[in-house]
Amino acid sequence: MIARVLIIDDEKQNREALRLALGDENPEWQILTADNEETGLDMLRAQIAAAEPVNLILTDLVMKSEQGGMTVIQEARRIDPLVMSILFTAKEKNLDRYKALDYGAFDVVEKNIRGTAAVTEINVKARAALRYQEWSLRINFLRRYFDPRVFETIERDQSVLDLSERLVTICFWDIRGFSLLCEILKKHPTLISGFTQDYCDIAAKSIFAHNGLLDKFIGDGVMALFGVLNHKNDEGKLDALAAIDAALAFRSAFDQLRDNWIEKWSLYTPQKIDISLGCGLHTGDALVGNVGTSFRDQFTALGPNVNFAARLEGRSKNGLIILSQSTEARVRDRHKLTREADIDDIKNIPGIFKTFSL
Repeated sequence: MIARVLIIDDEKQNREALRLALGDENPEWQILTADNEETGLDMLRAQIAAAEPVNLILTDLVMKSEQGGMTVIQEARRIDPLVMSILFTAKEKNLDRYKALDYGAFDVVEKNIRGTAAVTEINVKARAALRYQEWSLRINFLRRYFDPRVFETIERDQSVLDLSERLVTICFWDIRGFSLLCEILKKHPTLISGFTQDYCDIAAKSIFAHNGLLDKFIGDGVMALFGVLNHKNDEGKLDALAAIDAALAFRSAFDQLRDNWIEKWSLYTPQKIDISLGCGLHTGDALVGNVGTSFRDQFTALGPNVNFAARLEGRSKNGLIILSQSTEARVRDRHKLTREADIDDIKNIPGIFKTFSL
């Protein structure tokens, strides 16, 4: 990740000296400069608009105003809650250290910027701030996908996040009739957004409760993986069973949620609302791990088996949970399944495939 550091100081000599010193010590940093608090905050906004946000602000305390640095820290956190800030000053009498920390400063350097010791201290604290931000962003990234209870597992063995081929059970869900629902209630968008929030909540809870990984939300669709964590050497049987349990829990919670919301929706439309939850499950090898760029991370699964699971979900009608043969073979001892019609027309995946429903 490229670290972008913004130095804000109204004294050009001090500003340039700090820029050169930090650049020499950290050639991988992109260092930006501004000569006052307004220019610095405008630059912060411009970087966000360009999808190249500033990671760390180093700001003098006294600039146009006696408390200019304090203003920068406050406003910067409003503009970008993730940005880190360090306040420095040679005028300690003007500084309320505790107030600076309360405003959101990561740390304070109470030394003259011209001194080499001060530059060294700023450099050390800047590195610490960037490490803290990286750790914080990583934790927030993980929270989108994992139940907090599995954090200890990840911390003990972070190789679980590495991109590798793994045997997993892949699940897709989608709401049948959602587009028509949106059209019926288009004049009442809060009724849709409220339902969607509840829907995403029960999806995450159902997945997390059975040691699954929430891959992504796709509109009204959900994708999850089972077998990434706590994987057993049993050819994926326990993972497939966990996926089934999650699918059953999700379907039950969805039916209750739908009935509750239909009561609310009926106050605003005379039209019949008919929605249900479709689900497709397939067990197979996939490339699983953290696929990232310099500005975005995504933990996901890739490969033909992922596409196959998505196609199965598309065949699910009236709340059925559709399973592939490879998943059915792993759960048949525990669940009574119904044989569905063979399918032979899956786009880009030739062959004849048995399917089952639960």
